[in-house]
Amino acid sequence: MQAITDIRPSVEFHTDAATEIDPVTFEVVRNKLWNINVEHGNTILRASGGPIVVYGHDFNPAILTEDAEFLFYGPYIQFLASAQDLMVKWTLEHRGENPGIRDGDMFISNDPFIGATHQNDAALLCPVFVDDRIFCWVTNSMHQTDVGGTTPGSFCADAPDIFHEPTPIQPIKIVEGGEVRSDIHDIYLRQSRAPHLLALDLRAGISGNNVSKQSILALVQRYGADVVKGVMRRIISHSEQVIRERLERLPDGIFRDRRYVECALPGDRGLYELGFAIEKAGSRLSISNEGSAPQTGALNCSFGGWRSGVINALAIAFCTDLYYAIGGLIRCMDFSNVVPRTICTAEYPASVSNGPNAIIMAELGQIGNALGRMMIRDETQRSKIFTSAGMNGASVDGMHAIAADGNMWASINFEMMSGAIGAFATKDGVPSGGLIFDLKGRAPDVETLELGGPVLYLYRREYADSAGVGRWARGNSVGAAFVPHGTDAVFHNPSGVGVGVPIATGLFGGFPANTNILRQMRETDVHEQLRRGEIPLDLDDINGTLVRLQPRETGVRQGPEDVHLFLQSAGAGYGDPLLREPERVLEDIALGYVSVPAARGLYGVVLAGDAIDADATASRRAEIRAERVGAPPPNPIAERDGVRFTETLIVDGGRIVCRMCGQHVGALGAPYKDGLARRDRPVTAAGPLIDDPSHFIDADLQFREFSCRGCGTLVETEVARAEDPVLNDIELR
Repeated sequence: MQAITDIRPSVEFHTDAATEIDPVTFEVVRNKLWNINVEHGNTILRASGGPIVVYGHDFNPAILTEDAEFLFYGPYIQFLASAQDLMVKWTLEHRGENPGIRDGDMFISNDPFIGATHQNDAALLCPVFVDDRIFCWVTNSMHQTDVGGTTPGSFCADAPDIFHEPTPIQPIKIVEGGEVRSDIHDIYLRQSRAPHLLALDLRAGISGNNVSKQSILALVQRYGADVVKGVMRRIISHSEQVIRERLERLPDGIFRDRRYVECALPGDRGLYELGFAIEKAGSRLSISNEGSAPQTGALNCSFGGWRSGVINALAIAFCTDLYYAIGGLIRCMDFSNVVPRTICTAEYPASVSNGPNAIIMAELGQIGNALGRMMIRDETQRSKIFTSAGMNGASVDGMHAIAADGNMWASINFEMMSGAIGAFATKDGVPSGGLIFDLKGRAPDVETLELGGPVLYLYRREYADSAGVGRWARGNSVGAAFVPHGTDAVFHNPSGVGVGVPIATGLFGGFPANTNILRQMRETDVHEQLRRGEIPLDLDDINGTLVRLQPRETGVRQGPEDVHLFLQSAGAGYGDPLLREPERVLEDIALGYVSVPAARGLYGVVLAGDAIDADATASRRAEIRAERVGAPPPNPIAERDGVRFTETLIVDGGRIVCRMCGQHVGALGAPYKDGLARRDRPVTAAGPLIDDPSHFIDADLQFREFSCRGCGTLVETEVARAEDPVLNDIELR
């Protein structure tokens, strides 16, 4: 992070820090600081009345040093807090002299061009003073149910610029001397269609900051300000040291990933590239968004939001055992190669209210794949590799209605919170396993959603064949269908990505997960079935007219007889599906994760009754390998050890060879995919729940498979536009 250069003379920092702290005191204070941050979050959960906060955990607290360096952020939705250092820094630079920063103050901001992930995610920034000097900051960022804009819920899918969205608020003092300023409070609530919920969330955020502040002051009172500050300094420096040591064990080079996001505005059928590259040199990481499309429509994210996702993805890889002390991580990062004015670094006055669901969640999976390509060579870190998860391809289905009490009801598809953890390098993912970026997240019960909103659920269930297949898989996701109840209609405002293109893509031969599916069956016989005591468990069980909802629409009416289905994108696969043991595939079938046709078509596992037909399975797998290469491969499978270049390629001197058969692939330093057999197929061939892209976009999409010519082992896959070059995803230096 850049140094703060414009601090007003009226703002003084408390910088006294002990350098000699005994180990016991260090551990006690370190753990206490972490638990203060956790209790900050628990306070918000207990005080908030907003369902998105309470059920969706759509918030996160943090503790920062006096000069805006991160100590910890919390175990809730983590990317919400990852740019609060930028917001505190801006406040120090621009508010220090007028109106001043004093004890008992708090500032509120939801400006994405300063650091908010989007306008719904309002941050509350609270300085903690010791001896009349700023000792540290406690902050939180919370997703507010509605903060204005053209669309109820404030995900403005049709906004061509920010003037059609909620007004971004630069940091402004909302609490002064411990009292809420009624003028700012009233202006803030005036923008919302649900001011009662907004007021509750605001007070929950203020309460969380107050609890955290008082706990830190009590810690200072007990151990002394210099000791607590010394512990803070050591936490950050220790985190930096550990992360640098881990980076030193990884190869230098550039590691890339590419995704596509669709539909910049309602009616648009375009496809837009989201590029990412991470260059590693020694213990330094340089981040780039190379290849990303120019900012456009309502598809954008600000730099601060995108940076939040980058930090969160790297924290998942490197900070899970460091109490998410991300200040040390940020010291290892450089953003000087970032390209401005793209869909992930949009500049004012671009529309950015859809930044989290369109870009940030997608980049978390994207960066996970790029990091996997970097971490594969170190066996001590290989187990931490993760593929794309369900919420890495989010399609927010914003909903609103007039409830029975006459008040506005606004919500989202909470099935997203059930998540789907994608596969890892050494084990399966977790079906409906929550969110990889929210350690405490869970989906609310159906009964809770029915109690709080005008909906009646028909079913919620895990879907077979939703997860991307691979050597490791099982990241299946959840879908649900419901009808309006107690209201004339529910209105939907889809706003997201991953509907027209698979966005949770696999790694090292793993397949992509299903696309997000939003459909309605109109004018159905569902209530007749319910009166007969029948509950349909799939849209196929209902008579009516099927309608596919587009990735971005506004005001889609769901009448009393219409059934609405949302199926969340699942977790991606890792490694060649043909390397998955047939017995494990049989278990997948028994557990409902994989259908019998998919077992044969994608895994090459053939059943005879309820058992594996070993001969037919061997024959089917040989057939698939031959299809990949274009002829029966000449080499038998015979695994060998070596330094991994990918999951199934190893480094042999200056050469890259297949770990599965010893086939020479190419010279180290050359694009390795040039030495592999390539097969292009429609993306629908990658999974039975991947919808036909032609319903949503005009681009010609390919599912590319790159396989060893010697044995037919699948080395890597790509989802790409037909005209786009092969991605050089590993470039060692």
